[in-house]
Order: sequence, then C-alpha cells, then structure tokens
Amino acid sequence: MSFMATFELYRRSTIGMRLTKTLDEMVSSGILGPKVAIQVLVQFDKSMAEALDAQVKTKVNEAF
Repeated sequence: MSFMATFELYRRSTIGMRLTKTLDEMVSSGILGPKVAIQVLVQFDKSMAEALDAQVKTKVNEAF
C-alpha cells in the first residue's frame, strides 16, 4: 500500500470524514481559508500515522 493510500484510509475513517466535513463548513462560511484547511488535513494525516506507528504493535502483511 502506498504512502498516500494509507493517508486516504485515515481520511475515510469516521474522525477523518467528520474533520473534512467540519473544515469544508468552516471554509464555506469564511471562518478558515482553504490553505489552512489543507494544512489541518496534512497535520491530521501525519498525526494519525505517528499515533498508529507508536501505539499499534501488530502488523498485517498482505499475501498475494
């Protein structure tokens, strides 16, 4: 699985979808600019990767 595909999984999680929806609403209402919303999503991706790397001890290997 590629690096970007992994981030896509985080964004498809419940918390990722809620974050994206909230950011979209904030951009639409003028509370945030699009650049800031993107920065928040990029930080979310990094934080999820770091948290899972630090806390998950079991790894799944794909077998083809």
